[in-house]
Amino acid sequence: MIEMSIEDKIEILEDFLRNRKCVLAFSAGSDSTLLAYILSRVSPDSLLVTVNNNMMPKEFVDYTVEKAKEFNLRHKTIELNFLNNQTFIDNGIDRCFECRKLMYGNIQNLPDFEDYDYFIEGTNITDLLENRPGVLVRKMYNMTSPLVECKITKDEVYEMIKYFNLEYSYDTTCLATRVKTDQQVNQKRLDLIYNAEKLVKSKLQQENIRVRFNDYAASVTVDNPLELLDEKLILELRDSLQEYGFKKVFIDVTGYEKTKLEASVDDEGRYYYKLPYTVNLEKTYAKIMNDKELNKSLKYDEKIVYDDMTIEENGKISMLPTEDFVNKLNDILRHIERKSI
Repeated sequence: MIEMSIEDKIEILEDFLRNRKCVLAFSAGSDSTLLAYILSRVSPDSLLVTVNNNMMPKEFVDYTVEKAKEFNLRHKTIELNFLNNQTFIDNGIDRCFECRKLMYGNIQNLPDFEDYDYFIEGTNITDLLENRPGVLVRKMYNMTSPLVECKITKDEVYEMIKYFNLEYSYDTTCLATRVKTDQQVNQKRLDLIYNAEKLVKSKLQQENIRVRFNDYAASVTVDNPLELLDEKLILELRDSLQEYGFKKVFIDVTGYEKTKLEASVDDEGRYYYKLPYTVNLEKTYAKIMNDKELNKSLKYDEKIVYDDMTIEENGKISMLPTEDFVNKLNDILRHIERKSI
């Protein structure tokens, strides 16, 4: 398979969005910033919508407003308070799913929503390798994911961001994601996490910083954990975080890990990747069948077989050894339908 240049990928994305009047769920993170910039070039009548669920870092909304002005695109902010919702307070495994439902549902209820052609969001191909229940909500609201449709990976998003010299926010994830599942979320804990992350950022020259909460124990995760292995710095962080209210402080020495698509080898010598969720084979088969490029050699019984590739319900995708493993997997990932949580 011929490798495409980043310019070629940009052209594909621009052609996909050209003259399509879109509503974009906008967080000003890398993915939605790239999409907003492309819309400003090829579909300037589009609308950016940010939902403030009151579980985000305090600078979140102001930054989205500034980015929308920079791109000269219309922008709306919807204010919600998820701390009034018991589902979010209880912080169960379905919190992310319910969050997306509320956010996207409120966007769809905007008075002028029907004036637009597409409702889009920033999921990329690499995101489909992770266990993200919120991805299921895209189907409920008939949303389109241009980065998935154009087979653009997270690394390619970063390449495009660099190519266009764009700045984006690193702080676009809900602070509730730092709280261990089934431990309640409340304003006190969110403020504690926010202040803790702000403190760590003041000590380090790093962007990706997370302070996770587990029964008032703090786990500090950064891109380069070696920078934390300084006795004076460790003592400063420990003392400050304990003053904030944490009882214990841990350093995550594995660092901030990014999802990588790498092949493993099974007992039969086949390359494989195991998705962290179960696959709806029936719906996946139907989607592949509708793709004229892929449906020429397709079988479905207890598993899906496409050429030398096998897709199983447990999430295992395998094929004969090939240097083209990653490209082939990326081609099929956009058609994978996961089962409900």
